[in-house]
Amino acid sequence: MFKVEDAIGDVVFIAFRDIDKIRDLGIDSPSGHYLIKGIDHIGLWLEHPGVILAKTVDEDGKPLPDKKIIKERVDANFLVTWDNINSMMHYPDREGYDFPSEFNLDVGFKP
Repeated sequence: MFKVEDAIGDVVFIAFRDIDKIRDLGIDSPSGHYLIKGIDHIGLWLEHPGVILAKTVDEDGKPLPDKKIIKERVDANFLVTWDNINSMMHYPDREGYDFPSEFNLDVGFKP
């Protein structure tokens, strides 16, 4: 039997029920492929596809010219609550989508 917890660390397809709930986070497609970073009682933690912070003003608050704007890509995760997941699809054994679970590793002493 497959459980959602087994998909942590895998890339899954997710269709969102209400895209407006996460549009402020820069997610504006109603569905897509996302890496599951974690699961809790509220919902799924997904890796954000790309947060870019831009410094557009100088120390005095004046706008910077385009050539001097500094952009930084930042790793981020975001939460999708269970009520906002319309459907999900997992790809068992598909290369690049299904990765070994960090919870199924052999640890400890071997006889």
